[in-house]
Amino acid sequence: MNSYDEDEKERPSWRDIDRKKDRSKHVAEERSAFRPKSAKAQWAQKQYLKEVENLFKGKKATKEHAIAHEAIHKYAGTSKFNTAVKKYIEEYDLPDDWSTLFLLLDYKDLSVVKRVIATLKEKAQEETLNVKEGLKSKLRIIAMTTPDSELKEIAEEAVAGL
Repeated sequence: MNSYDEDEKERPSWRDIDRKKDRSKHVAEERSAFRPKSAKAQWAQKQYLKEVENLFKGKKATKEHAIAHEAIHKYAGTSKFNTAVKKYIEEYDLPDDWSTLFLLLDYKDLSVVKRVIATLKEKAQEETLNVKEGLKSKLRIIAMTTPDSELKEIAEEAVAGL
């Protein structure tokens, strides 16, 4: 059964009904002042927004960044992974996206891994439950397998905080 509130929302008010009666029947319906943008204007606006976004990204908006970023994903699990990550971090610092940060948990430089764990812990609040569980599993493995006691402690604290 419909509620009375829903019926009232769909019906025009008495004031609107009276206004329509008072107008001439030979006048076309009111058209909104909003006109849809042309395709050219929409394209120009998108280009402008891309340029502004790239301006704020700095070095991370270049083709070189895209190539270095892609190399991390391409060489994950291979012998070239550590060199790809080292080049990327020297030039651009830590990446911004979750998937690349997650791959960096396998990097050999433990100081970088510690920073990555802190960054992932901050970003985890925005992620879905299964992604958080994947991070917890990876951190548990790191805590069990690392010889570095400080990294082990950081990983265990991060798991407890998630």
